[in-house]
Amino acid sequence: MKKVLPVLAVALVLLMLPSRVGAAEDWQTRPIPLDVESGVICVLDGCNMVLSSCDDAAAQKMRGIIREKMYKDGMNRQQLYSYLSSVYGESVLAAPPKRGFDWVAWITPFVAAAGGAVVVYLGLEKWVIPGRDREENHTPEPIDSVYAEQLDEELKRYL
Repeated sequence: MKKVLPVLAVALVLLMLPSRVGAAEDWQTRPIPLDVESGVICVLDGCNMVLSSCDDAAAQKMRGIIREKMYKDGMNRQQLYSYLSSVYGESVLAAPPKRGFDWVAWITPFVAAAGGAVVVYLGLEKWVIPGRDREENHTPEPIDSVYAEQLDEELKRYL
């Protein structure tokens, strides 16, 4: 019994220590934060979907690259985005960088839509409202007595 007790103690200590194989595999199974996945486009197979929505083999490969860079190499989100854009081009980013022509191309449609809405509103205000005011204030002119008699006769005849 005296020889078994130290062996059991050593076995218990070894079981409690994390396995190096499990630690090496840990980064491969860790989940990727949703804000990181939603900021990347799956460009490996040309599907061009946001990585959080894509579930094909190319997306799994892209997730593996992201896991390796984030958890094994210790990159933060900005470093990861810089790495991915240097390898795959800026088309891998879901939102363009806030500089240069990319930012102007991203903002221009929204500015144009807002400007168009203002122009339509002001145009309708000038075209519709003055006409409405004239109709409301318009009082019909009295009918000449000759025409009033003729109208009464025709109404009696047909009604």
